[in-house]
Amino acid sequence: MAYPNMMEEEYQIKMENPVVIKANNFGLLVVLDPDLEFEELKKAVAGKFGESRKFFGDAEMALAFSGRKLSDKEEDEILSTILSNVDFKIACIVDNDPIKEKEFKQKLDLLERINDISQAKIYKGSFRSGQMMNFETGVVILGDINPGAKVISNGSIIVLGSLRGEAEAGMNGNEDAFIIALDMHPLQVRIGGKIARSPDGSRMIGKNYAPQVAFVENDAIYVDDLDKKVLSSLRIPE
Repeated sequence: MAYPNMMEEEYQIKMENPVVIKANNFGLLVVLDPDLEFEELKKAVAGKFGESRKFFGDAEMALAFSGRKLSDKEEDEILSTILSNVDFKIACIVDNDPIKEKEFKQKLDLLERINDISQAKIYKGSFRSGQMMNFETGVVILGDINPGAKVISNGSIIVLGSLRGEAEAGMNGNEDAFIIALDMHPLQVRIGGKIARSPDGSRMIGKNYAPQVAFVENDAIYVDDLDKKVLSSLRIPE
């Protein structure tokens, strides 16, 4: 998947339609007019998504913005406007950057890989040092687990960001659980009764910005590169 550069004719379309929605296999690209006054832009967003409400249904999808640089506050307001006019759920927000194209697809692949996603918790935000949170179900974290933070889950843990703190999955004793991170450099991971930790207090195993998965095999925790073959071999906890 690659987002095309905005051609002249697309600019003309955008000027006539301040909000353009482009669907692809992995989610939605929302092209926003760069010059329209922001309050007017929000009204246009509400109208465009309101018109398309039935078309999108109640699916879960990723979302990317293009055409206009949004501040964090503006992005939150646009997202709130979208969610007020649709029935679908936003799984994640991805920068519309060709360099991150592969990451965009990986995020959706990971979400689709969990067949009980309706029961998994989706948490948006990062965990700072000193923070700890327990989840009764599996969890998809749209953010980072920073050093000094810990996330504990009875199911699997998927970190769509950096894992540099501690993650404990399968804490109900299920060693079929797994831990996935786009940037795998944890201080410690635990799956069921198995623990793997850094021997010297520094961050352990992992490649810089390479998606990897930790899982139990032969009574030990292994970390491997994340690809289709590894994904298909993972056991989904009951």
